[in-house]
Amino acid sequence: MIKSLLKLKVRGYELDSFGHVNNAVYLQYAEEAKWSFFEETGLLENVRKKDLFPVILENNLRYMHELKMHDDIRIETEWHTKGKILHFSHRIYNDRDDVLSCTVKGKVVFADSDRMLYDIPEELLNMENIQN
Repeated sequence: MIKSLLKLKVRGYELDSFGHVNNAVYLQYAEEAKWSFFEETGLLENVRKKDLFPVILENNLRYMHELKMHDDIRIETEWHTKGKILHFSHRIYNDRDDVLSCTVKGKVVFADSDRMLYDIPEELLNMENIQN
């Protein structure tokens, strides 16, 4: 299992008419956490060199507590591989109060431009082995 962390701040344009973070924005936070992990670990550059692309197969969101403007957000993510699939579990917290706001669980595969699936990149498997 690999763990990653991302911190963000709620911006005014992410709010709905009730002053809460819009439900679709939580998915954007999850996407930011994924892309940040891929970039920070060098995985994005490595898969691009192989002409591969991460493809989201599934996202499942569960909302627990609202976030409001200027709340500090902490996104803790656990990643693990199973076969050709990279599974992730994001836990989105209001960092100030340490209150869990939303969970996002899903799956990623790696494919080429012809939509052929590839094995999990070796770099990712190596990271998982190091952290276990």
